[in-house]
Amino acid sequence: MKKILCIMAVVTALSSCQKTLQEVPVDRLTEENFYQTPTDARSAIYSIYDALRSTGYYGMIYLLEQEANTDYANGRGSYAFISEYQGLDGTNIGRVEGVWSQAYRAILRSNIALERIPAIAMDETEKKGLLAEARFLRALVYYDLVRNWGGVPIRTSTTASNDVPRSSVDEVYKLILEDLTAAETDLPATPAVAGRATSWAAKTLLADVYLTRQNWTQARDKAKEVMDGKAYSLVPVTTVADFEKIYGATVTTSSEDIFSLKYSSTGGQGFQYLLYIHAENTQYSPPGFRTIYARQTFPLIANWDAKDLRKEFNIYGQYVNRTTGQIVTLPANEPYQFRKFKDPASVAANASGNDLPLFRYADVLLIYAEAASQAASGPTPEAYQAVNQVRRRAYGADIATANAAVDYAGLSAQAFREAVLQERAYEFMIEGKRWNDMKRLGVDQVKTIVQRAKGKTMKDSHVLWPIPKAELDNNGAINAEDQNPGY
Repeated sequence: MKKILCIMAVVTALSSCQKTLQEVPVDRLTEENFYQTPTDARSAIYSIYDALRSTGYYGMIYLLEQEANTDYANGRGSYAFISEYQGLDGTNIGRVEGVWSQAYRAILRSNIALERIPAIAMDETEKKGLLAEARFLRALVYYDLVRNWGGVPIRTSTTASNDVPRSSVDEVYKLILEDLTAAETDLPATPAVAGRATSWAAKTLLADVYLTRQNWTQARDKAKEVMDGKAYSLVPVTTVADFEKIYGATVTTSSEDIFSLKYSSTGGQGFQYLLYIHAENTQYSPPGFRTIYARQTFPLIANWDAKDLRKEFNIYGQYVNRTTGQIVTLPANEPYQFRKFKDPASVAANASGNDLPLFRYADVLLIYAEAASQAASGPTPEAYQAVNQVRRRAYGADIATANAAVDYAGLSAQAFREAVLQERAYEFMIEGKRWNDMKRLGVDQVKTIVQRAKGKTMKDSHVLWPIPKAELDNNGAINAEDQNPGY
């Protein structure tokens, strides 16, 4: 099985319980008497993944809200308003409120695990690993929250008051770094099953956090630790179809899979994002909604070298109708859909088996390339080598052999950084990373990118999502004055 799904329904229910009585019933499962065995401890960790994988978070909504903001995609239908860059309308505010809810559900479950697992009699090495895994996952969630909402309430206990003020951005990052520093020490180097966090995943997330914070030396060095560990390597590619060895619906893992969320074609546990990136009734997915699409006028699409195998793998303008077998051409004003994630064998909306990679070895190489150049005020030979490995693979070439037709060379510091960011856009297209990459350049630069790509004038307030009304209503330490600008 390529999934972490063995989550008892009772665990999900218990993770949201409030302790209102002192009595501990012995004739039924409660939060008080459930966490007793090693299996219970593992279930506590699996329940965190369950929240991350949900359609309200990484399973669909979070990715769509990210991708509709990029300079290579537009939102369609009710997601079209996002691509106007004027903030969010009511429908999309409701959606991101759902993301907030799932994020804090994952945090609550992480906190339950951190509080309950220590008392369980079990192998101490495994126990330390599980506690580290809870901290890793909590850090990941807070990283999503702080990049999309700014400072947020920090909750690290299930017994503390719900009335928690917004912490500063720096305070949230402090917790993230503390959790990840602990996680990289105690997590195992090899996962018990594919999809579980490892010390390498913690190091990679640390490198990514340092990159976002512009701590160039730390980002470079942490990425280098992963590179030097030699636990991962790029999957070789010589044809477009070879990328299926990374993203295919039947792939369990690969040599470059550092951390991914696992989905399954069975049991209603599929990756539902596929429905929203494909056209109607394609051979790639059951009925699609074409929620995000690309135009040839977007610079990243217009300037994409046709020799780059990622282009054909990622976008399509025609497809074969799943029912009739006829060739369908997409509308002229919405000419391209995204093909990276596809499952031709899927039979239902919740039956696509593709996984979502959160970190691959390509991340490590591109983090290293950008950070090493920024730290040295210009690209080093090692920085060139890192980004050029990704480029060579993209062109179907040997990644270890210099290739003058493909390799970057002779660039200034600024030009090199722009080149690496472009590589990130192509390499991680529709994986939910480009919008946050744009934002870490600063609001003025994001405005420039949006204007050049789409001719849109972006409001400053569009950069952050609004604090949910439910949080304002139920958290006595936050009021309307604490809301993000523009909402």
